[in-house]
Amino acid sequence: MTAGSRVRREWLGVLMVWLAAMLIAFRDPVWSGFDLGFGDRADGIIEISLLEHWRNVLTGHSVWNAPIYFHPHSATLGYNDGYFLYGLVYSFWRMWFDPFLSDMLNAASFKTVGFLASWWLVRRTLGWQAPVALLVAALFTIANGMTLQAVHAQLQTVALFPLAMILAIAAVRAEAAGRHWCARLAALGLCLLVGAWLLTAFYTAWFAIWFGCMFVLCWLISTRNWRPAALARLLRPHLATIAWTIAAFGLAAAPFLLVYLPKVGETGGHGYMISYLASPIDPVNVGPGNLVWGWVFAQLDALAPLVYGPDPRVANRLFRGEHQTGFAFALFALFIIAAWRTLRDRAASDQDALARTFAWTVVVTWLLTIKLWVISAWIAVHYLVPGASGIRVVVRYQLILILPVLLVTAGAFRHRLTDLIAHRWVLAAALVGVLLVEQINTTSVAEVSRARQRADLLTIAPPPPGCTSFYAVQTRIAEIPATNPSSPIYQRPENAGKYLHNVDAMLLAQLWRVPTLGGYSTFQPRDWAFADPLAPDYDARVRHYVASHRLTGVCRLDVRDARPWSRIG
Repeated sequence: MTAGSRVRREWLGVLMVWLAAMLIAFRDPVWSGFDLGFGDRADGIIEISLLEHWRNVLTGHSVWNAPIYFHPHSATLGYNDGYFLYGLVYSFWRMWFDPFLSDMLNAASFKTVGFLASWWLVRRTLGWQAPVALLVAALFTIANGMTLQAVHAQLQTVALFPLAMILAIAAVRAEAAGRHWCARLAALGLCLLVGAWLLTAFYTAWFAIWFGCMFVLCWLISTRNWRPAALARLLRPHLATIAWTIAAFGLAAAPFLLVYLPKVGETGGHGYMISYLASPIDPVNVGPGNLVWGWVFAQLDALAPLVYGPDPRVANRLFRGEHQTGFAFALFALFIIAAWRTLRDRAASDQDALARTFAWTVVVTWLLTIKLWVISAWIAVHYLVPGASGIRVVVRYQLILILPVLLVTAGAFRHRLTDLIAHRWVLAAALVGVLLVEQINTTSVAEVSRARQRADLLTIAPPPPGCTSFYAVQTRIAEIPATNPSSPIYQRPENAGKYLHNVDAMLLAQLWRVPTLGGYSTFQPRDWAFADPLAPDYDARVRHYVASHRLTGVCRLDVRDARPWSRIG
C-alpha cells in the first residue's frame, strides 16, 4: 500500500468515526427530525439570546459588551457567560437558518472541533497509533458526563481544550529547539484562543488554565526546578519568549477583564459553596440513565427519600443534576490502573517524566475538588487562586478532566491495544465496544423544541411604533395555568416567576432589536424588579423602575390580552 493510499484510508476512518460519534452525541436532535435542541426552557433561551446579541454586534446593531436587556443598564454582558466564540459560529449558520436550528448547528460545530482536535493531538502532536487516536476522539465526543451536562451549552467549550494543548505543546517544542519565532507564534495563537475562550465560557476556560498552571507547578517540583536559583537558570534563555507570551495574554484577556472585573466588584461574585464540590462518588456518577451502569444510580435514587428525607433538593445537592459528571466504571478502572503504573514508573526518559507529571496533575487537581462531609482542600483554592471565586459549580471540573483521563489511560495501554488489534482482534473489539457503549446515556437533555419555540415566540407581533423599550408580563398562552392547567411549571413556581417571561423577553428583544427592561442571568442589576409577573404589584414595580430611570416610550407585552401591546410611558 502506497503512502498516499494509507493517508486516504486513515482520513476515511476519521470521517466514519466522526460521523458515528456525532450520530450518538446528537441522537435526540436527529431522531426528532432536527426539532429538539440542547438546553431547557430557560437556559436554552438565554443562550440563544446571547448568540443573537453577537449577531447584532456583527451587523452593527449592538454594542459588543451591552446586550439589550436589563435596559437601560450598560455593559450587562458581564452578568453571564459571554458566548463570544459561540456567537461567531452561530452568526455564520444564521445566514441560512432560524435561531433554533442555528443553535443546534453551533453545538455540532464545536463537537466537530473537539473530535478533530483531540484526534490531531493524539495522532499528530503526540504521534500515537491511529486506532488509539480514533478511540480517544470518539470517547471524548460521546463522553457520558458531557451528554448529561449538554443542557448547559457553554460547557461544550471543553472541545477547545485539545486545541489549546496542541498549541501549548507546539510552542514548548519550538522553543526547546531554538525556533523562537515559531514558539512565539504558537504562544500567540494559544493566548488568543484562551482570551476568546474566557469571553465565551469562564468555567471551562478557567479550569483549563488551572490545569495548565498546575501541570507546570508539578513539573517544576518533580524536576526540582522550583528553587529560585534553578528556576532562574531554567528561564533565562527563554525570557524573551516568556515576556512575549505574557504580553500577548494580557492583550488577549483585556476584553474579558473589561467586561467582568467591574461586575465582580458590583456583585461580589460567588461565595464558597460546599454543595457543588465533588463527593467521593462523583468521579463515577454517570446518573441513572447510563445504558450500562445506570442501575447503580437508579437504586441510589430510589433510596434517596429514605436516607435524605422527602425533600428532593437535598439529594439534588448531593448526587443529582450537576453532580452527574462522572466517568463510566470500565474507563475509570482503566484510568486508575494506568495512573498507578505511570506514577510508579521511574524511567528516566523525558517522555516518561512528562507522563508522570501529567498523571500527577490529573490526580492532584481532582483530589482538590473532593469533599468529605464539609471538608475540602478547595477552600484554599477558592480564596487564594485568582479567578477561583468565580467558580460556583466546582464539580464541573470533571468535564475538563475527560481528555486528560483519556490521555493518561491511552498513554499507558496504547501498545497493548494495538497488539490486541493485530493478534486478538475479537478481544480488542469487545474491549473497545464496552468503552464506547458504557458512555451512552438514555437521559435526554435536548428539551428546546424548535417547532414550539417558533409557534410560541416568532408569531408574537413586534412592538408598535413609538415603543423604544418594553417589558413582558406573559409571553406564552400555553403557560398560563388557568388556560392550560396541565402545563408543567419550570422547576419550581418561584423559578417560573423569575425565568419564563424574562428569558423570552431577552430573545425577543434581540430578534426585534428593541431593548427590554427585564431579563435574567447569573446576576441581575441591584434594582431589578421583574419577578412574579402575575403578582398584583408587578406593574407598579415596573412603573417605579421606569420612573427611577426616567424612561419614555416603554411598552407592556401581555399575550393574555386581545391587544397584547400597551404603552405605559
